[in-house]
Amino acid sequence: MAKGLDRDRERKSKVLFFGKDLARRSKSSCELCEAKNESLKIYEVPPINEEPQFEQCMFICEQCSKILDNLNKAGENDLRFLNSAVWSEVPIVKAVAIYALRKIKDKYTWAEETLETVYIEEEVESLLEKIEI
Repeated sequence: MAKGLDRDRERKSKVLFFGKDLARRSKSSCELCEAKNESLKIYEVPPINEEPQFEQCMFICEQCSKILDNLNKAGENDLRFLNSAVWSEVPIVKAVAIYALRKIKDKYTWAEETLETVYIEEEVESLLEKIEI
């Protein structure tokens, strides 16, 4: 059991090591909703690999984390930030926004309309195929 705990701690330490680079990339604002002056956390986009990967991480606020964990329960206005997140230049952020919009498009017409305007690069499409939120 101690080996598993040690592995978990080592993994978390590696993920935390990404913090400075994520803060720089995000300019210390939430990469999804762009909230400033919020407590931000590293969010690993599932599936989570055995070895942490910077490209699978986002720096997001607690509210966005909760929304991603319960997309179907989020209110319409709580999801409006996705309209701008789909234009992110960060592939994983764009992929997560598109993934979320695809999940809610039958519920909200604006989500479908947003998806119709977005160009999806190969790299983003590849990420979309793997995401398991």
